[in-house]
Amino acid sequence: MRNLTIGDLKLALRDLLDERAEELRLSATGRLYEPRLRAKQREIDAIPEAAGTQAPLARELSEADVRHDGLGAAIFFLSKAIEAHPSLPPELKTAAAAAQQAFVPKLDVLRAPYADEASAALENRPELTRLKAELKSVATPGGGSLHDWGKAFVAAGDEIDKLLRRRATLLATGENASATGPLRGAVVGLLGRFREALRDEIQEEGSKLPADHEARLFAYVDKLNGDRERALRGRAAPEQAAPTPPGPPTEPSASAPAAPVVSADP
Repeated sequence: MRNLTIGDLKLALRDLLDERAEELRLSATGRLYEPRLRAKQREIDAIPEAAGTQAPLARELSEADVRHDGLGAAIFFLSKAIEAHPSLPPELKTAAAAAQQAFVPKLDVLRAPYADEASAALENRPELTRLKAELKSVATPGGGSLHDWGKAFVAAGDEIDKLLRRRATLLATGENASATGPLRGAVVGLLGRFREALRDEIQEEGSKLPADHEARLFAYVDKLNGDRERALRGRAAPEQAAPTPPGPPTEPSASAPAAPVVSADP
């Protein structure tokens, strides 16, 4: 059971204590261990949802980053399109260039770590006031102006900052995998001792417990543990496919899409 995660143990205890409670109480060992197992179940149930990971809020941060980078890319490319257009008035080109230089001077800023994007949002907020007139003079597709896009871009950076501060709190208060490790170890140890004691009771002379009682009680535990072991073996196995022989270098297609903008954080 050493490969079981805290999430696996939550499922296993629910199966053992809720679905198989009557079977559990058939043995003296089960009746002895039930209160201890239920106490551990309550501890696991009290763990916040973000626990069990070294990078809490990863999904939320990724979603916020996608929005941030999409808005930044929109500001960059619209500004560049306006600058490049041969028939647009100079004042419009100047306004677009100012927006691009203020918020997205180069696309690399959209590949920066989350903390850098959050810091940039703080630094860029005064630019919304300083360039308000110029930004409002540039209409954007779908209605609104570059000022609206700039506000949304800065707000997206602020959201990343909020999520980073929430992550820091979770990590600082121990609501993560490093803190759940001792509880996980305690539950695995308790289940192991229960199983050994149950085997002794089943093997006692005159025991009325069926021979497969242990196997039935621990069926789901064994299934979860087996799944984890197979997953670990799969990751450790060497690549089976033969390497592709190197071919002649090819020129990249001129029409190939640009690589997606992805921030450096998990």
